[in-house]
Amino acid sequence: MSDSDGTNAIVIGAGIAGLITARVLSDHVDRVTVLERDRLPDDAVPRRGVPQGRHGHLLLAAGRRLLDGWFPGLTGELAAAGAVPLHGADLVWHQGGGYRARPDLGFLAMSASRPLLEDAVRRCLLRQRRNVTVVDQTAVDGLVVATDRTAGARVVDARIDSARVVGVRVDGVEHWADLVVACTGRNTHFLDQLAELGFPAPEVAAVRVDAAYASQLVRRGPDDLDGALAVMVDDRAGGHRTGTMVPVEGDRWLITIGSRHGEVPPSDPTEFETFARELPSPTIADVLTKAEALSPVLTHRIATDQRRQVERLRRAPAGFLVLGDAICSLNPIHAQGMTSAALQALALDRVLRRYGPTSPRLPGAFYRRAGRAVDVLWRTAVGADFADPRTTGRRPVGTGLVNRYRDLVSRACHTSPVVARQALLVQHLLARPVSLATPAMMLRMLLATRRRPNHPTSAGPATGEHALRRPARPQVDR
Repeated sequence: MSDSDGTNAIVIGAGIAGLITARVLSDHVDRVTVLERDRLPDDAVPRRGVPQGRHGHLLLAAGRRLLDGWFPGLTGELAAAGAVPLHGADLVWHQGGGYRARPDLGFLAMSASRPLLEDAVRRCLLRQRRNVTVVDQTAVDGLVVATDRTAGARVVDARIDSARVVGVRVDGVEHWADLVVACTGRNTHFLDQLAELGFPAPEVAAVRVDAAYASQLVRRGPDDLDGALAVMVDDRAGGHRTGTMVPVEGDRWLITIGSRHGEVPPSDPTEFETFARELPSPTIADVLTKAEALSPVLTHRIATDQRRQVERLRRAPAGFLVLGDAICSLNPIHAQGMTSAALQALALDRVLRRYGPTSPRLPGAFYRRAGRAVDVLWRTAVGADFADPRTTGRRPVGTGLVNRYRDLVSRACHTSPVVARQALLVQHLLARPVSLATPAMMLRMLLATRRRPNHPTSAGPATGEHALRRPARPQVDR
């Protein structure tokens, strides 16, 4: 906690990004107030302001480690509420025409529904950080922008260098703050307000993916998957459909099927099962066939990967930041959204330690560091989306070459536990992508792709049964 100096901050939005941001700010200011438009439920149930909360989520290992550091005891609280720990060997992954080897990397993540994760983080925040307050059912109308904080005079000409955000307006009442951070998602309107006042708006990079998802909760049986705990299916060759099945609290599976560019998974349960059956692996459909449905099939759509290039802003007003999906919002199938928010919050912590919450240099320094934090996520996710030839937009440099190499990695993962282990580390942001391109790793992959897989690669019951069997002992890569 900082020495008492009367500083205060306002965070707009009580989603995962807003809660993490409030936790970081609590180390640097005396008071943090989180304002949330929705009514926050007493229990871990979906809410209107997070429509994607009903679909599958996975917090990558790098993000989970950051949250464990900021919220001691979070993992235990999630486990007590029924969340399921996932290890590397628990994951069944069908990609590139076959099943990956399943190296055991130890504990990677807690698998839980998005509402449970958000509820647990909020409870830990309020219990552990006494200088944080969360106020729900409070919609912020706009920012208060001034040239003189003492007088509260609003800016008339935003070209005045001393202009800064000094608070927010709620129902016509102005609430002062030394720093305001908006964690209000990809469609945040606060940057539009600043643009109307004359501040430059960040350029927006958009890649059209036209992604659609459908999800259903079903009962999880003790004999499902023969001991495996999560399934990922990626069909790049046959329509670019995807499927995930993860365990969540209450002994349930959360099954999400995705497609792109105009093809929408059906909401009818029978048609949903048929759609899942058309994936190259039968594993998800086999569970759907026998499991008890616990929810209707719900759908969600996202048109584009979107990145506001805030790091290129020539000038930004002091006292205000955006964080989270407002900076970088990706196709949900890549499971990078919450980790992206955590990495941005880590960047905020570092610049706050250097400049403090009131410095006019804070916005520029944060946006540059946040831009670097999301750059790898953006290049990885967008590059993968461009594997579908129907995707349009600005391609990251070298996308074609990277995707061809990614296909080589996928095939090598079928027979090489060493390559599969390194690929999983990269996907969970525990290793840099360049670690898959060392000379030794490239040689290992070339040799691995020449070996016949230890299991069939065509879809069918035998394929699923063999792939789901947990290895009795670590496999040796020769």
